[in-house]
Amino acid sequence: MAETNWWDGDKDLVADIYSSLKKEEGKLVIYKGTSPHLHIRRYLVDWLAVQAECFNMTSHTIHLAVFLLDRIMDRDNSSNEAHLHIVAMACLLIATKFEDKEDMVIKLGRFVRRVINGIISQEEFLMLELEVLEMFQWRVSVPTAVHFIDYFLSIAVPDLEKSKGSVINGKYNAPVYIRKYTKYFLDISLQNHSFSFMKPSLLAASCIASSRVCLNLTPTWTRVLQETTSYSWEDISSYIDVMLKAHEADEMAQLKEASQAHGMDTLGQREDIKPFVDVRRS
Repeated sequence: MAETNWWDGDKDLVADIYSSLKKEEGKLVIYKGTSPHLHIRRYLVDWLAVQAECFNMTSHTIHLAVFLLDRIMDRDNSSNEAHLHIVAMACLLIATKFEDKEDMVIKLGRFVRRVINGIISQEEFLMLELEVLEMFQWRVSVPTAVHFIDYFLSIAVPDLEKSKGSVINGKYNAPVYIRKYTKYFLDISLQNHSFSFMKPSLLAASCIASSRVCLNLTPTWTRVLQETTSYSWEDISSYIDVMLKAHEADEMAQLKEASQAHGMDTLGQREDIKPFVDVRRS
């Protein structure tokens, strides 16, 4: 039997679920960004993303793992960098237990053998997991931007399909690319800790708006999206600027890496993700 997305159900039920998610995000542990080890956060997040991909974990899992890691780094200033690496592993394994389907959850023994590889014992790792859970009082099933993004897209994509903007430059299909770009901006948001200060719903809305800017869709922020997300253009515009700057920096880094790898003197163009326009507008 096929699974049904919660946003595809009865309108009243969808409204209740969305309202519940908004209430839960209001109770989230506030991110402070005060860890003395912020300089290795990007490395830890990249490592988590690689492991999540290797073990076929979902986007929900990696976002929850990073959420947990950020709050632990905030609260535990005494940890050294080696210990934080192990803590990141514990966050990932906890997240998959809460977010992935049971048959997809990686077994502790296999995870320890393949990833930890003798750094600590299986029993010590289990104790670390318990310490993390107790730190959060076992309340680790929290909403992240991923929980909001699909709901917002369920509104944005049908709206695109009905509009004349479904074809870009006579070639690109907007409903397909809006999903691709949104996922890309979600990935970017994990890498930069400044996005951890944002509410998940605000982050999700900003990802969609940034995608619409890159795709040159007009209007950039529709009335339907404003009503659905409860965020106006003024609420999200400053975050869009940060996302687009991060996108530009990532684009240049990717092109430079590709150029060096192929011994090129000039930079080429990535085919998967690239901005259609450079103009940022409301």
